[in-house]
Amino acid sequence: MNKVEGVAVLSGELDAQVGQMVTAFTQDFPDWIRVVIWVGRLMDGSEPTDTTIRLNRVLSYRGGGVVADYYTGLGTAPMYRRIDELTQDVDWTQYRIVADRNGARQVQLVKDEPRRQVEGSATDPYWHQVDDYLELNRKEVDALVERLRASGDLPGEKKSRRGILGLLSGGA
Repeated sequence: MNKVEGVAVLSGELDAQVGQMVTAFTQDFPDWIRVVIWVGRLMDGSEPTDTTIRLNRVLSYRGGGVVADYYTGLGTAPMYRRIDELTQDVDWTQYRIVADRNGARQVQLVKDEPRRQVEGSATDPYWHQVDDYLELNRKEVDALVERLRASGDLPGEKKSRRGILGLLSGGA
């Protein structure tokens, strides 16, 4: 796996696995525009554990605005385990996935921060950054909405037809 400014450049199996995760996490959200997944490895006192904390947010465009939901479906544990297997040669303490409806993806394997403590792990600062993602990243999300609107890929909005067909159908 290659890195560009601390962000993993995915290829092969890892890219496919991230794609499967995005598909799974967005399956119940037909109007999704962005999914954010975070996993932190935990420790108990000074001892690393085999446990992780996981959090996600699925941002959807509904009713003319962006809403934030959690994917709560079952069956994702094997996907997380597969990411662990595919990154076993990287001593990461957390990873972050941000994927957009237009296909843009960012995966970051964080190695320069300590593992999170089991006790209090749900008060972790990055946990809050995912939990409050929409509020903390409103400008970035608004820009994504505009990019999706401009490309005709914003859910719930009709794609405008350009060219002669658009003129003939009245949808310029």
